[in-house]
Amino acid sequence: MFRFANENDREALFQLWKDCFGDGEKYVYPFFDTFLKDDNVYIFEDNGKAVSAVYALDCKIGEKKGVYFYAVATDENHRRQGLARKEIEFLIDYKTKKGAEVFLLTPSNEKNRSYYKTMGFEDFFFCERKLFSKDDEKSVISEDVNPNELFELREKGWVDVKFVSFPKEHFSFAFEFSERIFAEKENGKIIAYALTDGKKITELCAEKDREKFVSAVLEKLGVEQTEIYVPVTDKYKSDSCKIPRGMIYCSNKDLAVNMGENTFLSLNLE
Repeated sequence: MFRFANENDREALFQLWKDCFGDGEKYVYPFFDTFLKDDNVYIFEDNGKAVSAVYALDCKIGEKKGVYFYAVATDENHRRQGLARKEIEFLIDYKTKKGAEVFLLTPSNEKNRSYYKTMGFEDFFFCERKLFSKDDEKSVISEDVNPNELFELREKGWVDVKFVSFPKEHFSFAFEFSERIFAEKENGKIIAYALTDGKKITELCAEKDREKFVSAVLEKLGVEQTEIYVPVTDKYKSDSCKIPRGMIYCSNKDLAVNMGENTFLSLNLE
């Protein structure tokens, strides 16, 4: 039986998540606390247990209301039955009736990318890996940060590439699960931040002097160089390495999606 999930499904959903993705309670239960509500999770139930699930998270691109499909999972004994396809197709129809115009997802591999193309999704978000190195020029940075200030900078900093914007609760979740967060301030105002996981920078946003800021972060992390996904914008150079990062489906096929390509920033939800 297909239906929306509720709080009574937490344990079954956790076991499904753990089996498919390997994450433990410290990540998954807080995720449920934030996102397991209303009509965010559509499942297939077998013998009273959720065995397939798709999470539908609110987002926007510019003024267009969107949905980001996340953690698409099916128990290994119930695969090859088209359950995920039926869940996604239902959610597209259901959310379209509630005003959504665009549907987004991030394939985990080429096989999944090909699968989603059969459902009408197209490569839309692209990025390139940029190599940053530590040098003598460094910004003065701090780990004393306010998530509200970071959220405001993110909304402002990426507006030119018309990125995927998530509600503040999504950012708060990512903030909580970033190992360390560094920021640079100018006249008391944050002008750059980096979310990190171990030695890796998972998200970077800087109004100016990006290289100097990253150099300072690398020194704090004890790293000489790092590769970071950065947006591919209208200034994209043909000799760069353009990497597909995310896919889009428009419920209205006549919709003119006038948006720049970007790195599909999804706040550790990839």
